[in-house]
Order: sequence, then C-alpha cells, then structure tokens
Amino acid sequence: RAARMRLGAEMIRDNALAVSELLVKKQGGPSVYPYQPEGLWDEISNKHWRYPYLQTPGDGLYRRSLYTIWKRTAPPPSMLIFDAYDRSNCTVQRKQTSTPLQALALLNDPQYLEAARVIAEKLMQEEGLLDERIQSAFRMLTGRKASDKEMALLNELYQKEWTYFQQSPDAVEAYLSVGEYKSKSEMDRISCAALAVVIHGI
Repeated sequence: RAARMRLGAEMIRDNALAVSELLVKKQGGPSVYPYQPEGLWDEISNKHWRYPYLQTPGDGLYRRSLYTIWKRTAPPPSMLIFDAYDRSNCTVQRKQTSTPLQALALLNDPQYLEAARVIAEKLMQEEGLLDERIQSAFRMLTGRKASDKEMALLNELYQKEWTYFQQSPDAVEAYLSVGEYKSKSEMDRISCAALAVVIHGI
C-alpha cells in the first residue's frame, strides 16, 4: 500500500535526483534552467527581444526544484503536470490529480531517465547477482523489500529488455545517452540499459 497522497510537484523531481545522488545540495544563488522541451518559450512569444531559455549546464541541471526559473506565461511544464499552479493567483492549497500525463512525464522526461541510468550504473559497479541488484534498487526507491511476485515481474521485464537491447545496439546507445551526465563506457552496456529500464519502471 502506498501513501494516500503522492509527493508534490517539486518533491517528485527532487526525490529522483536525491536517490540517484545527482541532487546538488548547495543553498542559495540565482535561478537555474533544467531540462525543458526545446522551443517552449518561443511558442508563447514572437517578439524579437524575447528572452531565450538557456539550459543550465553542469550542476544547474541537478539543483533543487526550488531554484528552477519560473516564467508566469510559461511555467515549468513538468511541475504543472503534477499540480503546481502557474502563480498568476495566490493559491492556499494545491489540488491533487492523477492523469495519464503524469505517467508520460515520468516515463519520458530526461530527468527521470537519467536518474534511473545513474542508479543502474552505480549498481552495476557493485559485486552481486542480478536479483540482488534489483532488490537493492527496489528497496532504495520504495523503502521496502520486493515480494516474490514483484521480483518475478521485474526479472521478466529485465529479460525482455535485455533481449531487445541485445538485438538493437543503437537503442542501447540512445537510451544510455539521455541527459548531460556522462555514461560510464567501461561496463556491460546492454545489461546496464536493461537494469536502467527496470529501475525506471520501479
């Protein structure tokens, strides 16, 4: 059983970064520009003097969501999807929704794909069997051990993804190259990609 209320918009992203150890804990400083669909700000303004969205390199991509730049005419879409308001009015309490867009964001946003890959790479560097790595990831992400049924499902997913990646070398490189954080090239990339998909699923 999960908690009745899920994490808030900012906390979902920060939690993914914290678990993957990508979160930069520095406090204070100017706003940062994390991942956002390219050209989004251009869509809402055709002025020649419009301010461009310049994605922050390095640590700026992994700072707490509190520091994300907020443009009222184009708020961060990944936060709006998880019920953050656009700040055009004072809001006492956020609504809680559950929509297909939220699942799509978690499955496709570079921030979450990258976090899953980084966790997979760290687990691949540790000694142990596949079951131990999956169990370790499950406990890290949920706070509990996976049941036998859950382990069977995750192992089945791993085997399917491993077979797919073995037959599609280009897909391995495409999957492991998502995000600015550099992938470690010395490990078994097929196994790493398959494990990353499992972690992303968890």
